[in-house]
Amino acid sequence: MAEINMNDVDVYPLFQGCDETSTKTAQKNCFEAHLATYFSEIFNTSEVTVTEDITDTIYVYFIIDNTGNIQFQKAAKSTQINTMFPQLDSLLKAKTATLPTVYPAQKTGIKVASKCKLPIIINTVKE
Repeated sequence: MAEINMNDVDVYPLFQGCDETSTKTAQKNCFEAHLATYFSEIFNTSEVTVTEDITDTIYVYFIIDNTGNIQFQKAAKSTQINTMFPQLDSLLKAKTATLPTVYPAQKTGIKVASKCKLPIIINTVKE
């Protein structure tokens, strides 16, 4: 599969409710906001006991195929996050499987697969 640079597509992948006629910046912001909302549910519904304060960023990589299906690839995270949240990859993979189908990116009117990276900021306070 050829990799599509998200900066080079004509239309970003879009969730229902995002406006395909808006600017590319607005499309990207809408897409990322929807993703952030879906993935934040993992942290809002998972019970994790934190033994120290953490402020860190993880990067979630996934592929959206040309039919709009989203597939989790990996999460790049620090050793500290890996130690505190050993189940994070499985939670991210499970959440990705429940995401709604999106409208795939388009390049010159053709639906194309795209690789995406979503930063998620982790900011916890020990109990």
